[in-house]
Amino acid sequence: MTSETDIHVRIHYQKEEETLRQLLKLEELFREHLTLTKREMLLQKESVNRLWVLSQRYVILISTTGCCKHPEVYSGPTEDILLREYSDKLNLLRTSNCRISDSLRKLRQQCIIFNSLHSHLDLTMETPFMIGDTFHKPISYFVELVDDLFKYLHALSVKLKYLSHQLDPVDLLVLEELKAALEPSEDFDEYLLVGLSYCKCLRPKQVCQ
Repeated sequence: MTSETDIHVRIHYQKEEETLRQLLKLEELFREHLTLTKREMLLQKESVNRLWVLSQRYVILISTTGCCKHPEVYSGPTEDILLREYSDKLNLLRTSNCRISDSLRKLRQQCIIFNSLHSHLDLTMETPFMIGDTFHKPISYFVELVDDLFKYLHALSVKLKYLSHQLDPVDLLVLEELKAALEPSEDFDEYLLVGLSYCKCLRPKQVCQ
């Protein structure tokens, strides 16, 4: 009986080690994805600012064409030129969203592996890894956190992709919504960078004021 118990404990510790390795891998992957997403959102913001200018010019152009008594007064670019640049910027947005989606897809695969490893752990074992200790939160905390982080990042990716497909040169409201969606969330950044840190001793020390 004792021998069987020892074997069970040894196998459990091996599974804990595998799960921990995957968790540490996820920490790095989430940080990499966050860095990529922030970089892409910054690039998208530049494109959206340009789209805003193009949309305003386009609205002015189509509102004067055919009814203006002196069309030669309007010296801006032609409709075709505006629409061509608008289309180019739109393609940049969608390509950027594809890069975010590709990164997220790879992250999801690793999350699935992590959840699978966790599902094979013996939840009745009261080891430091399972219930936590002074320096570590219990593994159940990280299982829930990984799920929350991925859902947020996935929802953000879906929203950016959806809005980019709703854009129209004469619809400034969608453009406004996209501009708002591209604003960075410092709260989420902190939640990810601080929360998804397995060992507290690895966190930066607080500086006394």
